[in-house]
Amino acid sequence: MTFVFLGLFILLLALIVIASLRKPNKLIKLTIHILGGVVGLWVVNLLLGVFSLEVPINVFTICLVALLGFPGVVVLTVLQLMGI
Repeated sequence: MTFVFLGLFILLLALIVIASLRKPNKLIKLTIHILGGVVGLWVVNLLLGVFSLEVPINVFTICLVALLGFPGVVVLTVLQLMGI
């Protein structure tokens, strides 16, 4: 699973470079937003693993952060720390 998220992270970096070199269309912006949320979930989950906490990664959480982007990851992390 880590290799999948690592591949998505590399794809996100490539899209950001493409968007910075030319004017991005709405599909590239939407893809960056979705990948930013999904990759952000992975990174935050890795950082929380240091403290023996984790956000459950399932289809629901991936869809939620894909819709909300990185702020959704922050909300999920706060909810997890609160025990909800």
